Amino acid sequence: MANKMPIGQFVAELEAALNRKDGYIMGSKGQDPKKWAKDSWWFTQYSGKQKEKALYWREHASFVWDCNGMAEGIYEKWSGVNINTKARYNYAQWCDPKGTGMIPASMRVPGAAIFWGDRASSIHHVAYLDKPVDTNNPSGDWYIIEARGVMYGVVKTKLYSRKPNFWGLMTKYFDYGDTASTPVPTPTPTTCKLGDRLLKKGSKGDDVKELQTNLIKLGYSCGSCGADGDFGSGTLNAVKAFQKDHGCSVDGQYGPKSHAAMVAALEKLYGTTTPSTKTVTITGGSVNIRKGPGTSYGVFKVAHKGDKFECIGEKSNGWFPIKVDGGNYWVSAKYAE
Repeated sequence: MANKMPIGQFVAELEAALNRKDGYIMGSKGQDPKKWAKDSWWFTQYSGKQKEKALYWREHASFVWDCNGMAEGIYEKWSGVNINTKARYNYAQWCDPKGTGMIPASMRVPGAAIFWGDRASSIHHVAYLDKPVDTNNPSGDWYIIEARGVMYGVVKTKLYSRKPNFWGLMTKYFDYGDTASTPVPTPTPTTCKLGDRLLKKGSKGDDVKELQTNLIKLGYSCGSCGADGDFGSGTLNAVKAFQKDHGCSVDGQYGPKSHAAMVAALEKLYGTTTPSTKTVTITGGSVNIRKGPGTSYGVFKVAHKGDKFECIGEKSNGWFPIKVDGGNYWVSAKYAE
């Protein structure tokens, strides 16, 4: 009898892959794509835009999976047992109970598998239930996690919008009565110091987070994600704006000249590259703390009159950048001082 993995741990691993923004490569089951040569089969199996996307995952994803590879790889990581199979064999050999059409409400539990195909012998895709869309209505729609394809990567979608053809509980390898889980470690980011390397869109690491923090301190928004250590479109726009304001080539890449300008800007602002701590005090009644400097950005939480937060930069366009629960957010200067 197979050693069964707690379904709670399986779902925790699925959620970790989603949160890491893992990618998709056909035939993979949680490998680091950077270890594969660009001219290896993993990438040459694709052509055109799909190959471009596959190479994108090589540069930007911590791990890559295909649809059934998520179940295979997560189980192998936990048990040490290598199961090389396909989605249709998952349905045929792993699942009991199982059935056709939409998964019944009574079977909608975390980790349940749903499948697509004209018939059982031609099943070609599998995804996994995560949690109810409405926690008070577990018999309704559910979020699902799936390695959807090379153009998508690992994504969260909804059961009702995806309309699967088959369903099953993978009881051969997973214990649906055991919801225990332990935290899934996050891969250690690159720990270069800011200025040690060229940073551009797609770069990740502690130096990117420091760059984002400095930009925010100087009044440049890095988008709704704030200082998350991931050089995305928001950071690209902030770098370009900083370069334009400080006489650098506006290419969106943070190199030696941009770094020198950044050091000078911080020294001018604070007299040192290590700013002293300032405090922002809420003066309004109930005030929205937002993910960016404007009402178009989402609300992170609500603050109340008298609440105090660390100010992490200068006021920009009527908004203070503040530190809240370890993250960088914004509050309107109309309701704070």
